[in-house]
Amino acid sequence: MKIKTCIVSIVALLSFQLVFSQTPKPIGTNLNELTYYSTELVFTDNFKQSAPWISSNADGSGDWDTKISIPLNSKGYPLEIPYNDGVHSPQKIKTLVAALGDNTIRGVYRLKVSGNGKIQLSGGASGIYICPVDTLVNVKADVILNIIQSIKSDPINDIKFILPKYVNNYNTSTYTTEFLDFIADFQMLRFMDWTKTNGTDIVTWSERSTYPYYTQHQKTGVAWEEVVALANHTKKDIWINIPHKADDSYITNLATLLKSTLTSQCKIYLEYSNEVWNGAFVQHHECAEMGKNLGYTGQEWERAWKVTAKRSADIFRIFENVFGSDSQLVKVIPSQAGADGWLSNQLVTYFKDTVYNPTGVKANAIAIAPYFGGGIADQIVTEKLVSTITTSEILQRMQSSLKEAYARMEGSKKTANSHGLDLICYEGGQHLTATGSNVNNTELTAKLIAVNHDPGMESLYCQYFDNWYKNYGSMFCHFTSHGMYSKWGSWGVKESMFDTLSPKYLALQRCVFTTSSVSVAENETAESSITIHPNPTSGSITFSVQANVRLTNAAGLVLAEKKNTTTIDLSNQSVGVYFLTLTDNNGQVLRHSKIIKEN
Repeated sequence: MKIKTCIVSIVALLSFQLVFSQTPKPIGTNLNELTYYSTELVFTDNFKQSAPWISSNADGSGDWDTKISIPLNSKGYPLEIPYNDGVHSPQKIKTLVAALGDNTIRGVYRLKVSGNGKIQLSGGASGIYICPVDTLVNVKADVILNIIQSIKSDPINDIKFILPKYVNNYNTSTYTTEFLDFIADFQMLRFMDWTKTNGTDIVTWSERSTYPYYTQHQKTGVAWEEVVALANHTKKDIWINIPHKADDSYITNLATLLKSTLTSQCKIYLEYSNEVWNGAFVQHHECAEMGKNLGYTGQEWERAWKVTAKRSADIFRIFENVFGSDSQLVKVIPSQAGADGWLSNQLVTYFKDTVYNPTGVKANAIAIAPYFGGGIADQIVTEKLVSTITTSEILQRMQSSLKEAYARMEGSKKTANSHGLDLICYEGGQHLTATGSNVNNTELTAKLIAVNHDPGMESLYCQYFDNWYKNYGSMFCHFTSHGMYSKWGSWGVKESMFDTLSPKYLALQRCVFTTSSVSVAENETAESSITIHPNPTSGSITFSVQANVRLTNAAGLVLAEKKNTTTIDLSNQSVGVYFLTLTDNNGQVLRHSKIIKEN
């Protein structure tokens, strides 16, 4: 009997390993903001990524941008050029297209324009074209497209500027093959940056980006119809972020649009805004004010969290009502990754409270952003190592930071389990970026970028994702797709769509896109008996073991660090929530705790 049991157990284990090894790892990507200067070339018609119109004097005098509002039709084209308002000089209008500097695609484009008038190209192309026109244009650098005449009775419209590779087949190819090939490996696309979620002022449905429109580089982001079109074409699940000020009518209209136009094959991840918990974003403060107007009590951050709970519940309820069920929906409670899971627990507790969720609508998942390497850049400056530290030494620090990221994953998972929710990631990856005045340290920026280009980053990414999929196995949405590295960060998995040898992208190909099983050991995070007091505090915090200590705010900004100490002073910090991380001299995380600073 024991022998048979062992045989059955071995067979079951082997079967489990076989199934696991053949199961794709759920992976998504954030799509970077769609702009005229983005290295992510989405459309074969590059004019759909052109800059917003710029007005200037028709005679060529005066400023580059006169900032005069010119009447446009529903598709964004001027009703008449030159435009004369009777106050200013007659105006023409222009835009930037194929304007990526060193990354501009050079070659022969196809210019196609309907309506009567004249187009002038300058910069990396030249010529005056009488419209309507359908012609080929040689592009050598960034292009300025000017509308110098548009006849009121038949104004210029439907401008196309087709990338060289697609001049003969753009009618049947909306998206570039490079873009489609890139997203083919992901199961889900997050549109937070596409729809310009952070700091948006949108309240009503009429304020949204409309469709069709001459460009999708709009102040209000990409039109929802473009999100649907891409999802339907690729059959990818979508993760959408509802504007924090959006009223119920906006939410209902959006749900109705998705219900009627999005294929049922595509799941919809629903998230209220983006990181409302994070005081670094405008929406945190505006939501806190919204909460105050609703009569919510507590500190600013508490009111922002309560509004997150309320509006998340409102969004879920409205979508369920429109869709008739929640089978196509993944209802997300967005939170910060924390080793103690405190913030996630607080947000879910508010969400379950009938004060904020009177109908008792259910959520499916807690979503976190367990970045690694945050704080390293500023630490290098603090330690006066900018001039001497090597790429290898920075990579070693990144390696040590993985343990802290793993602890945050594990703490968040425990909280999710306690509430019967899944744990997923809305963002993640490396976070090697400076803050404050350190972003202007050019020597530091060069070294941070070099680390992101180093083959050692591939190994770190494989370890990072191996840990996630071995221990949790759920959806991970990397941040982000394509973007040039700069002082503001090296967020793109590639810098451009042609940067196929990027170490981060190679890591995804080798360790995520495959269906092979993961290879790292179990996360060794252990419970700690270390005590920290007093908490809340108005001054110093003392802990029961000598350790290296780091104090960060809710946005992850490092505020203070000390080595081999048993205390840290918070008396100079503002009232609020902070996070304390204790590590030993090997970089092992001993404890990660939330600290409340009182007056």
